[in-house]
Amino acid sequence: MYESMTVQVRAGLGEWRLAEAVHVLSDRHEILHNATAAVRRVAKPDLTNATAAVIAEAPEHGASFQAVWLDADDEGRLVLVARHEVLAALPWHVLLPELVAVWKAHAPIRIPAQIRA
Repeated sequence: MYESMTVQVRAGLGEWRLAEAVHVLSDRHEILHNATAAVRRVAKPDLTNATAAVIAEAPEHGASFQAVWLDADDEGRLVLVARHEVLAALPWHVLLPELVAVWKAHAPIRIPAQIRA
């Protein structure tokens, strides 16, 4: 059995940053370390229909924890789907803030305009 959480996110979330954040969390937490985690991006979706589809298709993907970024260019959603046993050990109120903190910690390095060639 799965549960889901959908969070509105800004454009340019960054698939590699999201994948890295999920990887760091799975290193930190035994339940995620032993679980299959999946990260993917869906480009230019109909947000309402795509959100429902991600949740409905979660069992088909088989991952214990899934992070799906619905990238609609100017806005987006992050759909998190987890099995009950994952949430029993790592509830949403712990998982989501940690995911955000790790994602922020892996922000891309920005080079000031005057230094660029």
